[in-house]
Amino acid sequence: MEYAAISDKGIIREQNEDFWNIVLDNNGNPLAFIIADGMGGHKAGDVASRMAVEIISQEILRGFESVDSSAATKGFLEKAINYANEEIYKYAMQNLQGSGIGTTLTLGFLQNDKITIAHIGDSRFYLIRDGVIKSMTRDHSFVGELVEKGILDQEEAKYHPLRNQITRALGYEKDIQIDFYNIDVKNGDMFLFCTDGLTVKVSADELLNMLEEEKDLNDILKNMVELANQRGGDDNITAIIVKI
Repeated sequence: MEYAAISDKGIIREQNEDFWNIVLDNNGNPLAFIIADGMGGHKAGDVASRMAVEIISQEILRGFESVDSSAATKGFLEKAINYANEEIYKYAMQNLQGSGIGTTLTLGFLQNDKITIAHIGDSRFYLIRDGVIKSMTRDHSFVGELVEKGILDQEEAKYHPLRNQITRALGYEKDIQIDFYNIDVKNGDMFLFCTDGLTVKVSADELLNMLEEEKDLNDILKNMVELANQRGGDDNITAIIVKI
């Protein structure tokens, strides 16, 4: 397995509110891949994304050895994510006079030739298999829901004035709803976890073309970021590539 990650603040934003981690076991093997895109701006969106990734990473390391089935995996991840949600919500109440901060979360947990995806918000998980790229997650956003209903197409969604308005976030409210997906891992698969700073600027077909190039994964990621920045770079850009 090969993997690489990148995070760039883009051209317009003053700070990077994205956060990511690749959780490794004691032997250096990857257990989980996590990306988070903080919301809240000066109110500490970067705190929300960092807290989410750090807390969930710690919980995975603390308990992954006890997980022995797909059903157990869902409960295990749900507990870790809910704990992170509680801690971020508590932080906002205690330190920001209750001002809402939050973060997207897209997480992939590897176990027994399967990957379990846990997802909140509008970051994405793409599966690349047999020359086809497919987004396996739903965008929990106002614009994403309009696309699902057929009111907007993908091109119109890119330029909609409310494209950054998400309908689900971690840490923003006491109760959260998490989407879970179970996917069998096959030899030759590639996974792409990325925040909307990339997907708003670069189409899925363009991402596929880059991923299929015979290049080092780090170089592919740099090219993705460079293209997003050439097209405005008005958001933070974070991505993780995994090649089986």
